[in-house]
Amino acid sequence: MLEGAHELGIPLILGSCGGAGGLAHVAGYQTIIREIAKRRGIRFTAAIVNASQSPDSIRAAVDDGRVRPLGPRPPLDKAAIEASTEIVAMMGAGPVQQALAQGADVVLAGRCADAAIFAGPALHRGATPSPTWHAAKAIDKGYLATADPAQGSPVLATIKHDHFIIEPTKPGVRCTTESVAKQTLYENPNPFRISLPEGDICLDKAEYEQLDERRVRVTGSRFEVAAAPTVKLEGARQLGFRAVLVAGLRDPRILEELDAFVEEFRANLQRSAASLGIEPNAWSVRFRCYGRDAVLGDLEPHRSRIPHEVGLVVDVIAQTQDIATALATRAGPAGSKATFNDRLGGGGNFAYPFSPNVLVGGAVYEWSLWHLLEVEDPASPFSIELFEV
Repeated sequence: MLEGAHELGIPLILGSCGGAGGLAHVAGYQTIIREIAKRRGIRFTAAIVNASQSPDSIRAAVDDGRVRPLGPRPPLDKAAIEASTEIVAMMGAGPVQQALAQGADVVLAGRCADAAIFAGPALHRGATPSPTWHAAKAIDKGYLATADPAQGSPVLATIKHDHFIIEPTKPGVRCTTESVAKQTLYENPNPFRISLPEGDICLDKAEYEQLDERRVRVTGSRFEVAAAPTVKLEGARQLGFRAVLVAGLRDPRILEELDAFVEEFRANLQRSAASLGIEPNAWSVRFRCYGRDAVLGDLEPHRSRIPHEVGLVVDVIAQTQDIATALATRAGPAGSKATFNDRLGGGGNFAYPFSPNVLVGGAVYEWSLWHLLEVEDPASPFSIELFEV
């Protein structure tokens, strides 16, 4: 990508570097492009767009009443801010445009709306916002806009003043009115309105026309600038460290009374932890019964059905990796010794797919922030740093 952009004299935009777009992820991408440039003898100007937010700035925003939950989450408090290992804001196209305006050939953006990396260069060149934003959304995960996503073809959008034309780049692949319209459903609760930091893509009047076997023209899209701009805040806090045991169960006596078995299993593991001198608040365990209710849990409508086999995932999270691994190692014997209803006890009940049967998962995180930050300018939470490569 770096070589191709350099040869064509066009910008290369990489958004949400590393997947999460935090400081470490962007720094990792900076190292990568320096290594490639050195190996290939390429020189260019690059920009880092930092999406990480300082705890002080978020605390101040909370005090000012400018932070609200996104969806069914509690209001943000300072304890959640302090517990977060990192907080990022999700940028739109504005910071990308600013980096290009400052002369960047390569933009390494932190957490970023997916469509923004495509809309940014087009808007920088003066493209009309309405077709640009819809086109940017349509080519994000572009292979999904084709009639045969398994072919993995990227797509190309040609933006005009009042419409755009989308086509696959791989020979033999087609875009259809259905496949292009269907792409707007991807990761969106509302197929007619897609919210972004700068505003909303409105698709209620969009029309899709098949130009030929491969190309689709889209008209009628609108982009409504946000009256009160917001950026999404995302944060994570570390819960501890993980180790996992996976076991297959086919014993019909266990499967008939799976809940009782799991509770006895839990009690045995608690006794094992106590025998090792591990405090109760230093660890936790979660049992997932794949084949019964691992996906929906208590909401599973067929939970009363007795399965013919279950994949049991014993997920141990502890304050240290040593504790998590030690308890997951004890989980196998603790489960095979389970006795309940005076009917079952003593080994041979588990089928292990792995050897060693304990998988070390490392550090474990959970969402700590999923909120909206009200801003006057959607680009204001982000800083840009230029450097020569």
